[in-house]
Amino acid sequence: MRSGIETREPNNGFHRGLGRSSLFDGSYDWHSCVMAHWCLCVAARTRGDDALQGWLMERLDEEGLAREVQLLMDRDVRESRTYPYDEAWFLRLLAERSDHPDPPDALDGWRTELEGRLLDWLEASPLPEDGEHGFTGAYGSWLFAYLQLLWSGPIRPDAPDRLRAIAEGHLAPQRDRLAALSQAQGYDFLWLPAVLALIDRTRNGEPTPYDPGPPQELPDGVIVATVHPLGVAITRSWPDAWDAGRGDERARTRYQEHLAHFLDREDLWAGDFDSSSHWLPQYLWIGLWLADGRP
Repeated sequence: MRSGIETREPNNGFHRGLGRSSLFDGSYDWHSCVMAHWCLCVAARTRGDDALQGWLMERLDEEGLAREVQLLMDRDVRESRTYPYDEAWFLRLLAERSDHPDPPDALDGWRTELEGRLLDWLEASPLPEDGEHGFTGAYGSWLFAYLQLLWSGPIRPDAPDRLRAIAEGHLAPQRDRLAALSQAQGYDFLWLPAVLALIDRTRNGEPTPYDPGPPQELPDGVIVATVHPLGVAITRSWPDAWDAGRGDERARTRYQEHLAHFLDREDLWAGDFDSSSHWLPQYLWIGLWLADGRP
């Protein structure tokens, strides 16, 4: 992941289209770079890796983060194909930054503003997102934005009530349809029944029934245009990782089976930078974080 952060070409970050420089100019695209920083921050904190934490904190200072906040505020989200995925990951990073030394004075204000923007979007957006085409498991995913808000530990006083109302008004009527999904859409990189299961576990603290099925058949190779199904294959095992982190040994066995099946194909997660190695290591690491109990 650190190698990806330090790889700045090729790059498809949205900041390029705005003609702006960015702290998150590695890992091929902006959100993957933010995600890599979050993963490494958690790793540094939980492992007591002072050298890694020092490198990260030097990057994530108040001046640098302030520029990224402004970058988000200045773009037109109506023209962004990666909204709200970008903002949701940046919010996660800001929340993690608060658990490290010398958090910026403006940090809580940034978090509060981003939480409000995402809550507004969830309240105003339909579910399913694509009408007759169904639910979205890509950048515009309503479910993943909701999950990211939960996982960020929102600090807005109105967040708990709004999240509860959003779940009752948007999510509850679609629960059966979501749980019954049998395949992802072509551009999806998230397995939505797994995201739903994680929302339930986060909100209620208890696992709802979930079956990831057998490990997914993996392709002979991938390119940028065909890599997203690998994200579906990885995220399919995340609820089992969550349950493993809470002592469920049957879930741990299933999770480890899925993980080993994927890790055996190193070319699919540590091979071509454009297609896979700038983001799939982060997705694999999220499963390991869940299996450790989300420290």
